[in-house]
Amino acid sequence: MIDLEQIEKTEHYEIPENYFEELPGRVMQNIKREQNRRRNILSGSIAAVAVIAIAAGIFLTYNTDRDSAGTAKAATPSPATEEEILESLATDYYSEELALMDYYQYVEY
Repeated sequence: MIDLEQIEKTEHYEIPENYFEELPGRVMQNIKREQNRRRNILSGSIAAVAVIAIAAGIFLTYNTDRDSAGTAKAATPSPATEEEILESLATDYYSEELALMDYYQYVEY
């Protein structure tokens, strides 16, 4: 069995000179650096939100209809009468038929 009293006692680790005197200064530098980094991230985030808000405001301002008094009004379509709907359908149908007739005119059988 090994007798612990016979083992040579030596220092295996060395502490740099003035380590404990300089430690509070280094810790404070790291704290200030972290605070500055957080402040930069926060100010960048605020700037991004402001840009998005301004862009949304401009988009909404320029995409609304205005009446003669200059106030914004909702863009709602006027209701179509039955005659207008039927006329539109007939026009679309006959336009398509005419287009097909033009197509068949050039096709050889």
